Amino acid sequence: MLLTTKQKYVLDVLKKLGCVKRRQLHALMRGHFQEAGFEITQASMDAMLRQLRMGTADVRMDNELVWLSRQEPDFRRLEAIDVMIELTEGRARNFSIKAEPPCLLRFAFGGNEDLKLFTVALLELSPPEFLTQAKKERVIWTSDSGDAPKGLALPPKHFFAARQPDGSHRFYGSNGP
Repeated sequence: MLLTTKQKYVLDVLKKLGCVKRRQLHALMRGHFQEAGFEITQASMDAMLRQLRMGTADVRMDNELVWLSRQEPDFRRLEAIDVMIELTEGRARNFSIKAEPPCLLRFAFGGNEDLKLFTVALLELSPPEFLTQAKKERVIWTSDSGDAPKGLALPPKHFFAARQPDGSHRFYGSNGP
């Protein structure tokens, strides 16, 4: 099956993330192809997904999710993808879910001169020493409850993403340098 550049990108996203919400995939596609001047509408993306589903047995879809057949949806990871999209406006680079707990997702954002590395991690899975490790990347913490525990003190370059009722996130940072 011959694939378009956009269909290849969809498969690449699914291979890297395993499962995404349709709106997340749409945001990532818009962000990726925006610089090239391509407009990605929801209707065109849905048509690409239908073609991929018919052309390959690997792509699965329902009303909200798109995933590869061997991948189970992970709602913690889906929230981490939301955080990534909010921070990068869909223009994340080099994203991957291949990380050990408590890390859910790693991604980069910015140009070559100002490239910033990020990790989205789950507070409930974190051993205490992970919170104080010196890392090159910024760490964005989430929690199953969506709220930061009382008294949470974050080291520099660590942030907490508090889930809002509308599904977006409010970001709280450390007070350090």
